[in-house]
Amino acid sequence: MNNGTPLSHFLGLHGADFALIDRYRDRLEEGAEGLARHFYDYLLAFPVTAAVFRDFSKERLEALIHQQADHLRKLLRSHLDANWRQTMRHIGVIHQQLGIEPAWVAGAYILYWQHWQQTLRRIPNPDREPLRDILFRLLVGDLMLQLEGYAHASQETDAERLGLLQVLLGVLSVSGHEEAPQPEELLQRIAAALPIQTRGVPMAGYLITTKGKDLLTTEYMAGARIAELEIPQQAGDPCWEALESGQVQIVDTAGPGALPWLQSLQGVAAEVGIFPFGAADLRGVGLVGAKTKGYFRQVGSAYFQAFTHLGALVLQLRNQALRDPLTGLPNRALLMDRLEHACHQALRQERLLGIGLLDLDGFKQVNDRLGHEVGDRLLKAVVERMRQELRAEDTIARIGGDEFALLLPSIERLEELEVLCERILAAIRQPLKIRGESITVSGSLGLTLYPLDDSDARTLLRHADLALYAAKAGGRDQYHLHTQALDEAVQADAALRSRLEKGLREDHLPLLYQPMVSTTGVVLGVEALLCLQDPSAGQISPSALANAIDHPRLARPIGRFILAAALQQAALWLGEGLNLRLAIKISARHLLDARFLEDLHEALARHPALPPQHLELEITESAPLQDRETTLQRLQECRNGGVRIALDQFGIGNAPLRTLQRLPLQSIKIDQGLIRAILHHPNDLAIVAGIITTGRMMHLDVIADGVETAEHCHRLHSIGCKILQGPYFATPMPAAAIAPWLAAYRPPSCNS
Repeated sequence: MNNGTPLSHFLGLHGADFALIDRYRDRLEEGAEGLARHFYDYLLAFPVTAAVFRDFSKERLEALIHQQADHLRKLLRSHLDANWRQTMRHIGVIHQQLGIEPAWVAGAYILYWQHWQQTLRRIPNPDREPLRDILFRLLVGDLMLQLEGYAHASQETDAERLGLLQVLLGVLSVSGHEEAPQPEELLQRIAAALPIQTRGVPMAGYLITTKGKDLLTTEYMAGARIAELEIPQQAGDPCWEALESGQVQIVDTAGPGALPWLQSLQGVAAEVGIFPFGAADLRGVGLVGAKTKGYFRQVGSAYFQAFTHLGALVLQLRNQALRDPLTGLPNRALLMDRLEHACHQALRQERLLGIGLLDLDGFKQVNDRLGHEVGDRLLKAVVERMRQELRAEDTIARIGGDEFALLLPSIERLEELEVLCERILAAIRQPLKIRGESITVSGSLGLTLYPLDDSDARTLLRHADLALYAAKAGGRDQYHLHTQALDEAVQADAALRSRLEKGLREDHLPLLYQPMVSTTGVVLGVEALLCLQDPSAGQISPSALANAIDHPRLARPIGRFILAAALQQAALWLGEGLNLRLAIKISARHLLDARFLEDLHEALARHPALPPQHLELEITESAPLQDRETTLQRLQECRNGGVRIALDQFGIGNAPLRTLQRLPLQSIKIDQGLIRAILHHPNDLAIVAGIITTGRMMHLDVIADGVETAEHCHRLHSIGCKILQGPYFATPMPAAAIAPWLAAYRPPSCNS
């Protein structure tokens, strides 16, 4: 390197870049001691490198660890100035004297990069990516200086060796006007520079594993024109032997038993050096052709290994782009690649492929209550549990905060899938102890089966997502398999949402009102119900609209509309002398919206003459199941303001009684499906009787919804239910019909 030209210019680093490092230097220096220990653990883990330190005392090793930590701190402060460049060259000399090969040093730099990747997660978004690029260049510059020092110590005056060093120093030279090179571009620069800078290398390139990792394909090849290579995995192939052993292979292109791809290089290269790098999902080989036999022995293959370690560093960057930094799991991009391959494999093997999406139930509450650090530890612990239940061929990916994807290949029978799903869910629901606190979450899992579900990759994931939604709607902590009926139901919901949105735009969403009466004949109030009229199917019931109303796009607008319209009507009735309690169903999504209390207060404020006690908000069990603490807080504030709270559809949900006990309820409404069944199903009658008894013991009003016949009325009265609602008394009606109905109402007897 010419001393008159600062290395920082070659790397495209300028004053503003170093200023950004200085701004976050304290954060970047955190954990330096831990990194240094990890650095030496890395070196001592390999027999060849451990041998260098065999005679070092514990005290000397400890001193080296402290020096390594200090190296990280000083590197961040160095700005790669002249003093630092000289120091690094001197360290390169020491490495050469100790017998530490350049390849080992280059490999160890990956640890620095991994360490800073974790730190970068805590850097604010506008600065994170520029700082990531700057740190990468800084690390490569530091490595380049050490390799330069090593080269000088070895008196590498040979033109070929100097050419190799120039390649190493030059590929990352970026002017201030150029964009930082992408990983793929780095590979191209390295390969392209070798045939230009050296006389004995006519061709150089990289091959990367693809197609299920059983095929090496050309990533980039420079120099002499040759056909793109595709090298399938097979016994005796030197590329695959290099990958399996991790050892460099030097092979003669015209030697006995040379494979066809090697023979195709005759006339271009007499021998080929194969330099393996990478690990796990991303592996590759550097392929360097030499004009003459014995070239690599003469020059030394270690110099090329430095290039392959840079290739490994580039693959490390690519791998990080394909993996979740917290758990190390594949991310969505890598999942899609594996899903495509798994589908092809399923067809070849004539087996089923399970595609699943899994959400952690209750994770948000843990994260909000105990903080992100505990949330991260919980995620990692759950991932480890799932890994223990999955088979070696299965894939788990993290595609969202607490959302995971599963690929479950080679399924022969549906029973296999069921057993696997049960094991996964059972593992998740086991309590975990973090910071002395017992934490319990569960999982909801939606699945589809390829090729029974013969769709493309994105549609398969969409179908799994629909099944996940069904698992959540069914009470969570369960799995659900996608079906055609589920698809049709989703399409029907979408059509309903479209009609609801149209009604909102045109201010034409009709509200109907259904009376609630006591067994003594008193009309206590009415429930406001949103209904739609379908030209072909007739009136769509409120229960059929529930899923559509709870959609993220509709929950709040429709909730605000119902509050405004129903409270306006209640105020009109009060002005006419009709003292009726008004019950309004609130969707879980609207209740959990941060603006819900603002919406409620705004609606009540429009009618100051209407006491808040006239309003009763009905919620279902889904809200406390989604977020218990937020639900409790919102409902308590409502009750503090005088608004009554009722739990609707009680008896069919999955919330435990201890959760419901904490809610500030005044009423519970028994689900109409249970009420209809009490005449013919003794078990349902027993459940209803138990609910009524429980409600009375908790001093709650108990309302029976769905009363259809006199017999229902008599049976409910006999087991102590005092408030009834249903078509036996009145079907939902327009607001204008309420006053005439009240005038004509003659309560039927429920005593006989």
